[in-house]
Amino acid sequence: MDAARTRVDALVAAACALGGLLLVLLRAGTDVGWAPAWAEIAAQLGAAGLLLARSRHPLLVLVGCVAASLVTPAVAALGAAHATGLYVASSRVSLGAMLAVVTVSWPTWLLTSESTGASLLWTGILVLLFAFAAGRLQRLQQDADADAAARAEAAARAAERSALARDLHDVVSHRMSYAAVEAEVVGTTATDEETRRAAREIGDSCRAALAEMRTVLRTLTGDAAGAADGDGEEAAPDVRDEVQARVDEARRAGQPVRLEGALPRRTPPDVVDRTILRVVTEGLTNALRHAPGAATVVGLDVEPASLRVAVRNGPPDRAPTGLTTGGFGIAGLRERVTLLGGSLDAGPTADGGFQLTAVLPRRSA
Repeated sequence: MDAARTRVDALVAAACALGGLLLVLLRAGTDVGWAPAWAEIAAQLGAAGLLLARSRHPLLVLVGCVAASLVTPAVAALGAAHATGLYVASSRVSLGAMLAVVTVSWPTWLLTSESTGASLLWTGILVLLFAFAAGRLQRLQQDADADAAARAEAAARAAERSALARDLHDVVSHRMSYAAVEAEVVGTTATDEETRRAAREIGDSCRAALAEMRTVLRTLTGDAAGAADGDGEEAAPDVRDEVQARVDEARRAGQPVRLEGALPRRTPPDVVDRTILRVVTEGLTNALRHAPGAATVVGLDVEPASLRVAVRNGPPDRAPTGLTTGGFGIAGLRERVTLLGGSLDAGPTADGGFQLTAVLPRRSA
């Protein structure tokens, strides 16, 4: 892009230099203007040389061409006016600069028009403003093209995301469904009560994972209608119950977890409620991985305009499990919280533990 602009600037500068020399030759031998021919040639060539920087410093180039126009009507002023319309982002700034140019150049143009008539004065003004308008229209077209390209890219990404979500659903739901069925078989055929209990928990976890995956996929694909009617599925459980279920799961896994505070019972859960559950799940999962056996507290605070959820664990009682992660849990969670207008903090505590805290805007009634 920069190389292309440089070539265009060089071509415009060369064309304006030739035009300026031609104008000086046509004015030679007349009583138009006040400066000698050598001064007009120098002004025309100097102004044309400034156009080499018109894409980088359009306003400074315009000022230089205006100064040259005090000696002779600089043809390069047309290139500078066009650059002002094209490269200055603010419409107010570019239009104000052009009005200032007309005002400052007026005395010189009046001096020229004394022997050539007022028509040349107005023609010069109109040509200058036309060059500016052409540059401005080109800028507007470029902005429109950029917006259209951005919208097309966003649409393509949304389509790809939707396709990926459906592929994920087809693959994962197939595997999870088989796991749930096999767990049911084990639960009904096993003679040992502990085995039946574990099979029931595995089946319940598979069904919960499938429900959560479908909720996420509806969000990814924008299937609001499907999310509303549930596609024939049972209504989503209240978030309070799901938070309690996560706490109970962590306790069964050997993590001493205490739940403090409570959320208001509201159904159906919205994206803020689901994000609160995500924070609790992420915090408890990290505690189980990195601080097994550590005292863990899940705190829920309801304020007039926000909801605060924090998961804090102390230092580990035994060696970490060694389970690795993809490193995207907290990063993805922070992005989600930020998109909802909230904030998320995560880091070690003074006693060697870890705390994950999220503050989210409260849903209106």
